[in-house]
Amino acid sequence: MALPPVAEGYTRYLMKSKFGMGRDFAILEPETEEQLFFVDGKAGPRPRADVQGPDGALLFEVTGRMFGIPKRMDVTDPEGTQAAHLHAQPFKFVKDKIEVSLATGEEWLLEGNVIEKDYTLRKEDGTVAVQITQKWVTVRDKYTIDILDGVEPGLAFALVWAIDRWVERD
Repeated sequence: MALPPVAEGYTRYLMKSKFGMGRDFAILEPETEEQLFFVDGKAGPRPRADVQGPDGALLFEVTGRMFGIPKRMDVTDPEGTQAAHLHAQPFKFVKDKIEVSLATGEEWLLEGNVIEKDYTLRKEDGTVAVQITQKWVTVRDKYTIDILDGVEPGLAFALVWAIDRWVERD
Protein backbone atom coordinates (compact mmCIF):
# COMPACT_ATOMS: atom_id res chain seq x y z
CA MET A 1 0.00 0.00 0.00
CA ALA A 2 1.40 3.38 -1.00
CA LEU A 3 1.69 6.11 1.58
CA PRO A 4 -0.79 8.95 1.14
CA PRO A 5 0.80 12.30 0.27
CA VAL A 6 2.09 14.37 3.15
CA ALA A 7 -0.12 17.32 4.08
CA GLU A 8 1.06 20.77 3.03
CA GLY A 9 3.20 22.41 5.70
CA TYR A 10 4.49 19.09 7.07
CA THR A 11 7.61 16.99 6.52
CA ARG A 12 7.34 13.20 6.61
CA TYR A 13 9.85 10.77 8.07
CA LEU A 14 9.77 7.01 8.60
CA MET A 15 10.68 5.83 12.07
CA LYS A 16 11.87 2.24 12.28
CA SER A 17 12.17 0.57 15.66
CA LYS A 18 15.12 -1.67 16.34
CA PHE A 19 14.44 -4.19 19.06
CA GLY A 20 16.92 -4.37 21.85
CA MET A 21 17.47 -3.40 25.45
CA GLY A 22 17.49 0.34 24.85
CA ARG A 23 14.88 0.50 22.08
CA ASP A 24 16.71 2.31 19.27
CA PHE A 25 15.01 4.06 16.35
CA ALA A 26 16.38 4.84 12.91
CA ILE A 27 14.75 7.88 11.29
CA LEU A 28 14.57 7.37 7.54
CA GLU A 29 13.81 9.41 4.44
CA PRO A 30 10.50 7.94 3.18
CA GLU A 31 11.43 7.63 -0.51
CA THR A 32 14.93 6.17 -0.27
CA GLU A 33 14.91 4.90 3.34
CA GLU A 34 18.28 6.60 3.84
CA GLN A 35 18.97 7.09 7.54
CA LEU A 36 18.72 10.76 8.53
CA PHE A 37 18.63 10.67 12.34
CA PHE A 38 19.17 8.04 15.02
CA VAL A 39 17.63 7.68 18.47
CA ASP A 40 20.02 5.69 20.62
CA GLY A 41 18.12 4.22 23.57
CA LYS A 42 20.14 3.24 26.61
CA ALA A 43 19.45 0.21 28.81
CA GLY A 44 19.19 0.71 32.55
CA PRO A 45 16.74 1.27 35.40
CA ARG A 46 15.86 4.74 34.11
CA PRO A 47 14.83 5.26 30.50
CA ARG A 48 17.40 7.32 28.60
CA ALA A 49 18.14 8.07 24.95
CA ASP A 50 20.27 10.30 22.77
CA VAL A 51 18.84 11.83 19.59
CA GLN A 52 21.59 12.14 17.00
CA GLY A 53 21.55 14.24 13.85
CA PRO A 54 22.61 13.17 10.36
CA ASP A 55 26.26 13.81 11.26
CA GLY A 56 26.02 11.84 14.53
CA ALA A 57 26.04 14.97 16.71
CA LEU A 58 23.91 14.94 19.85
CA LEU A 59 20.75 17.01 19.36
CA PHE A 60 18.66 16.09 22.42
CA GLU A 61 18.82 13.77 25.41
CA VAL A 62 15.80 12.09 26.99
CA THR A 63 15.79 10.96 30.62
CA GLY A 64 12.94 9.57 32.64
CA ARG A 65 11.78 8.78 36.11
CA MET A 66 9.29 5.97 35.62
CA PHE A 67 8.93 4.62 39.15
CA GLY A 68 8.24 7.94 40.82
CA ILE A 69 4.79 9.44 41.28
CA PRO A 70 3.99 11.06 39.01
CA LYS A 71 6.04 9.58 36.18
CA ARG A 72 7.97 12.08 34.10
CA MET A 73 10.26 12.29 31.10
CA ASP A 74 12.52 15.24 30.34
CA VAL A 75 14.09 16.28 27.04
CA THR A 76 17.22 18.44 27.21
CA ASP A 77 19.50 19.97 24.62
CA PRO A 78 23.26 19.14 24.53
CA GLU A 79 24.01 21.91 27.05
CA GLY A 80 21.54 20.37 29.55
CA THR A 81 18.84 23.02 29.12
CA GLN A 82 15.35 21.56 29.36
CA ALA A 83 13.50 21.63 26.03
CA ALA A 84 10.39 19.65 27.01
CA HIS A 85 8.80 17.81 29.91
CA LEU A 86 6.25 14.98 29.59
CA HIS A 87 3.85 14.30 32.43
CA ALA A 88 0.47 12.74 33.16
CA GLN A 89 -1.89 12.81 36.10
CA PRO A 90 -0.74 10.44 38.85
CA PHE A 91 -2.80 7.28 39.46
CA LYS A 92 -4.49 7.55 36.08
CA PHE A 93 -4.62 4.07 34.60
CA VAL A 94 -5.18 5.02 30.97
CA LYS A 95 -2.14 6.94 29.73
CA ASP A 96 -3.64 8.26 26.50
CA LYS A 97 -3.56 11.85 27.79
CA ILE A 98 0.08 12.73 28.22
CA GLU A 99 0.84 16.43 28.43
CA VAL A 100 4.01 17.96 27.02
CA SER A 101 5.32 21.25 28.40
CA LEU A 102 7.87 22.93 26.15
CA ALA A 103 10.57 25.32 27.36
CA THR A 104 8.88 28.03 25.26
CA GLY A 105 5.85 27.85 27.57
CA GLU A 106 3.71 26.02 25.03
CA GLU A 107 1.62 23.06 26.14
CA TRP A 108 0.98 20.16 23.79
CA LEU A 109 -1.43 17.30 24.39
CA LEU A 110 -1.07 13.73 23.17
CA GLU A 111 -4.31 12.34 21.75
CA GLY A 112 -5.06 9.01 20.13
CA ASN A 113 -4.07 5.40 20.51
CA VAL A 114 -0.46 5.09 21.66
CA ILE A 115 -0.58 1.27 21.74
CA GLU A 116 -1.40 1.09 18.02
CA LYS A 117 1.01 3.94 17.16
CA ASP A 118 -1.75 6.21 15.86
CA TYR A 119 -1.70 9.50 17.76
CA THR A 120 -1.08 13.22 17.49
CA LEU A 121 0.67 15.86 19.54
CA ARG A 122 -1.52 18.97 19.36
CA LYS A 123 -0.63 22.54 20.19
CA GLU A 124 -2.89 24.60 22.46
CA ASP A 125 -4.67 26.10 19.46
CA GLY A 126 -5.53 22.62 18.13
CA THR A 127 -2.90 22.57 15.38
CA VAL A 128 -1.30 19.16 14.90
CA ALA A 129 2.42 19.56 15.60
CA VAL A 130 3.33 15.90 15.15
CA GLN A 131 1.27 13.06 13.64
CA ILE A 132 2.42 9.49 14.25
CA THR A 133 0.73 6.59 12.47
CA GLN A 134 1.45 3.00 11.61
CA LYS A 135 -1.74 2.42 9.59
CA TRP A 136 -0.15 3.20 6.19
CA VAL A 137 2.95 1.09 6.70
CA THR A 138 2.77 -2.69 6.41
CA VAL A 139 6.03 -3.46 8.21
CA ARG A 140 5.68 -3.90 11.95
CA ASP A 141 7.45 -1.31 14.11
CA LYS A 142 7.89 1.10 11.24
CA TYR A 143 5.65 4.14 11.10
CA THR A 144 5.31 7.59 9.65
CA ILE A 145 5.92 10.81 11.51
CA ASP A 146 4.60 13.99 9.93
CA ILE A 147 6.13 17.07 11.58
CA LEU A 148 4.73 20.57 11.20
CA ASP A 149 7.15 22.97 9.54
CA GLY A 150 8.80 25.04 12.27
CA VAL A 151 8.87 22.17 14.79
CA GLU A 152 12.39 20.90 15.47
CA PRO A 153 12.54 17.31 14.08
CA GLY A 154 15.02 16.15 16.73
CA LEU A 155 12.66 17.30 19.48
CA ALA A 156 9.75 15.49 17.81
CA PHE A 157 11.79 12.26 17.64
CA ALA A 158 12.77 12.63 21.31
CA LEU A 159 9.10 13.03 22.27
CA VAL A 160 8.05 10.00 20.21
CA TRP A 161 10.77 7.88 21.85
CA ALA A 162 9.72 9.09 25.31
CA ILE A 163 6.06 8.27 24.64
CA ASP A 164 7.00 4.83 23.31
CA ARG A 165 9.03 4.03 26.43
CA TRP A 166 6.28 5.45 28.67
CA VAL A 167 3.71 3.10 27.13
CA GLU A 168 6.09 0.12 27.24
CA ARG A 169 6.66 0.58 30.95
CA ASP A 170 2.96 1.03 31.85
